[in-house]
Amino acid sequence: MRKLQLAITTFLLVVLATIGFLAYKLREYDSYREGIYPGVSAAGIPLEGQTREDATQILEEMIVAPLSQPIALQYVTDTVVLMPSDVNLEIFTDDMVEQAYTLGHGDQSEFWDGYLKFLTEGLQPLNEDIPLLYAYDPQLLEEFLAEIAKDKDEPLREVQPITDTLSFRPGRSGRKLDIPSSFPLVEQSLTSIDEREVTLLVDVMEPAPPDIEMLRSVLQHRIDEFAGMVSIYVSHPATGDMIEINPNIIYSGMSVVKIGIMLETFLHSEGTELDEETQDIMLKLVTDPTGSNYWANLLLELIGDGSQMEGCRRVNARMDELGLAATFIREPYRLETEGASRGPGLAKLPLFQGPIAANPDPFIQTSAHDIGALLEMIYDCSQGEGRLLEEYEGRISSDSCQLILDDLKQNPVRTMIGAGIPEDVPLAHKHGFGGDTHADSGVVFLDGVDYILVHFQYAPTDWLVWAISQPVFEDVSYATYNFFSLSVE
Repeated sequence: MRKLQLAITTFLLVVLATIGFLAYKLREYDSYREGIYPGVSAAGIPLEGQTREDATQILEEMIVAPLSQPIALQYVTDTVVLMPSDVNLEIFTDDMVEQAYTLGHGDQSEFWDGYLKFLTEGLQPLNEDIPLLYAYDPQLLEEFLAEIAKDKDEPLREVQPITDTLSFRPGRSGRKLDIPSSFPLVEQSLTSIDEREVTLLVDVMEPAPPDIEMLRSVLQHRIDEFAGMVSIYVSHPATGDMIEINPNIIYSGMSVVKIGIMLETFLHSEGTELDEETQDIMLKLVTDPTGSNYWANLLLELIGDGSQMEGCRRVNARMDELGLAATFIREPYRLETEGASRGPGLAKLPLFQGPIAANPDPFIQTSAHDIGALLEMIYDCSQGEGRLLEEYEGRISSDSCQLILDDLKQNPVRTMIGAGIPEDVPLAHKHGFGGDTHADSGVVFLDGVDYILVHFQYAPTDWLVWAISQPVFEDVSYATYNFFSLSVE
């Protein structure tokens, strides 16, 4: 009997313990159902165990508040602020919390099934994230970006010549907001807590490089006002850009042809360094205002091995060899102290017959094209390249060509090409004056945009008045300087 009572008692204890355990687990299960299941989050924010009210507060603080902050839209260097309210951004926290709360709970009919699963398997995390639920007005965002474009976009402006002022309006880059490509970037930022700055996609259009033909039109406009013949040669050796206006008119060579004498002096030396006396003569040929012809004749004598006439012949042969057929000097220069007569018999020499002639001196002639090409050869040589170094290897060096330019930089006359450029811009040039003809030719060294300018003027008169020719020289040089300055800017 006692054994039966003990068995019953044990059974009852087991039943009571089981009932107590089940009741405890029921309360535990029920408490879980009152909050959000483990492993459930919303927009990446963990909500495990939170009530609806607590979960709502958490999302308001960690999602809604940050997403209400302004967004910085970067347009190149400008910043435009977009407030989320500008596009009616709304975050649906209540819906997110409700979805999070519903996960794992099911309806009441699933209560006991869930409880039995809880007893046998325990409460398993769901590892579920409720996506951010939001809405905004895309039309408002489109309009906002369109307003930015209206305010910030700039049309492309190409370089334009201004003939009346001999200048050029610089080009300006254009910029255009790419709204279709920028739109998704801004849209993404609207719902990002961390990315609150957007670099808008802006198409930048650069103006085309200045076209040297623009310079031609400006120069032509200016020289059309001159009552006579004008020839101009402009080149940019670094790019090969060049314009020529009336390049083949034949002019008196005057002192401009002395550039050829300087070159031949080096070629005659066969690559040996010039002695100090010869170098001094070359410099005086450029700098002595009253004895330039005397010094030029001394160099002709040196080139001709004691004969100035032979020196002339050798200079002419060199010019022909270089393709400068319009350039020659048939007798030594008349000294400044001598009369106008020439030596006997020299006038019988055949003269170069060009297509157009500007009453040239029959003994010393050239063209703007020839002098421009000659200067370009010397300049290229000074840069360690070009025809002179290729054809006369070992007979001339880049240092020799640089010395020619350095001597030409010492020319004190800056009233022609020099008048149209700033005083501090180096100019290597040789000018020339005749009764009816004036000329200047040189290299302008402009911050890596070096250029060559050759300018001849002839008027059908016994005496070309300086007050008439000088403004044309200055204006042509000024316009050319303005053009090449665009590349420096």
